[in-house]
Amino acid sequence: MASKYSKAMCLAVAKYLENHSQSETSANFGIPFGTVSYLASRGGFIKGTRLRYDLSFKHQVCQYYDHHTGDETVAKYNITIGTICIWRKELGYRNKSRGYNLYTSQSTPKAVRKNYRMVRSENGDLKAQIMDLQGQIEDLKEINRTHTERMDTFVKAIGGLLQ
Repeated sequence: MASKYSKAMCLAVAKYLENHSQSETSANFGIPFGTVSYLASRGGFIKGTRLRYDLSFKHQVCQYYDHHTGDETVAKYNITIGTICIWRKELGYRNKSRGYNLYTSQSTPKAVRKNYRMVRSENGDLKAQIMDLQGQIEDLKEINRTHTERMDTFVKAIGGLLQ
């Protein structure tokens, strides 16, 4: 299968990338960020470290995506939707396709997830305490029945003595 990018394009991208960042190369050639890396490798460009976005840029993209469509985000930041989804998962943002996109002003994605785990563990602890207390209540009811029977027996015995 033939690539839609020519060998000359791959070489040009690789040459430009030698002196510029991947973001600048992406903007200059009008191609997605990930495609720059692919074309540069096809053009023979080898770099010692993988080119990455900084964390603040990733958060910016994820927050923009919260209130815009995937196509709008891809068009604005010139990255693939797959990259956005990976970043959202890594950074703890909620899955937009499930309708979990609404945040309160006080909460952040990781804080919400951590709070949910804490509430869930507290829920388990409280259920255990309830079971323990119910057992104690049953024990006390049994003790009360026993004492009531003894009192009745005692009252009858005293009543029989008095007559």
